[in-house]
Amino acid sequence: MAHKITARMMLIWLILLASLPLRAEPVPSRIISLDYCADAYLLALAAPEDILALSPDARAPYAWGRDRMAGIPQHRGEAEEILALRPDLVIHSGLGHLKSLEMIESFGIETIDIGYSESLTHGLEALKITAAALGREARAETLLAEIERRLDRALKLRARLDGPGPRPQALYITPSGITAGKGTYIDEVMRLAGLDNHLDQQGVSGWSDLSIEALALSPPDVVISSFFNERRGWQAAWRFSHHPLTEKLMHEARHYEVPAQDWGCGGFFLVDAVERLLDLRQQQAIQSDQLAADLSAQKDQQPQQPQQPMGGQ
Repeated sequence: MAHKITARMMLIWLILLASLPLRAEPVPSRIISLDYCADAYLLALAAPEDILALSPDARAPYAWGRDRMAGIPQHRGEAEEILALRPDLVIHSGLGHLKSLEMIESFGIETIDIGYSESLTHGLEALKITAAALGREARAETLLAEIERRLDRALKLRARLDGPGPRPQALYITPSGITAGKGTYIDEVMRLAGLDNHLDQQGVSGWSDLSIEALALSPPDVVISSFFNERRGWQAAWRFSHHPLTEKLMHEARHYEVPAQDWGCGGFFLVDAVERLLDLRQQQAIQSDQLAADLSAQKDQQPQQPQQPMGGQ
């Protein structure tokens, strides 16, 4: 009889177990990012209490989200230190600390490579990949919808700013003389903001060193600069910023300064740079309209010279 009761109880337990939903994979709650590009995705998606540490460059002037850290610590990029923190997930974009990454993976810790983004589209895909790894899909959907709305507004503003003629030719420069041609996220942002890349005329694509000679022969309509207010101590590596032609161009051409953190690397946050460039274009258009109105008003206010009598009258 006891045997029959035990079998019946086992059958009931099996039925109950079969009716329960399958347990989902545990959501990581001890997360580390290895580089400043990956930091941005953690700061945008993860709950602060789930972030063990951010990269050594998380507070750098070119790091997006440095003002969002709210006391979150940083690691030094050393594998031993990271292993001692016992993370359950490490996120990276392949940008640095690769030796540490190899050791971390050898200990069986899960890692996610979101890839280095060279476009806004790739950045949005990386956002989805990170969200899936963190179990934060709902948060990602909210962010993606917000970015879509912002881009829609930006494109409408671009349409209003674009005139009947050709678009302005813009050139991106940094203090070290690095520039960006077709195929870079800088180029994509410029085009989204209604600016053509001046390097197209020279057939330059990708990241390259800027030629002072080419700049002198064919100056752009607009200069877009970044990093000129950062890393002031590295004078030897940043000689381009002190070249007389560079200084002349920065003063004579239309000059748009984009904070390095808006596009220190590619990612979902490139929409910030698109909006900033369009805002600068709009400000300049308003100033130009105001200047034209002032000149017209001054002309209207000038006293007209009395006409001289004709002949001997």
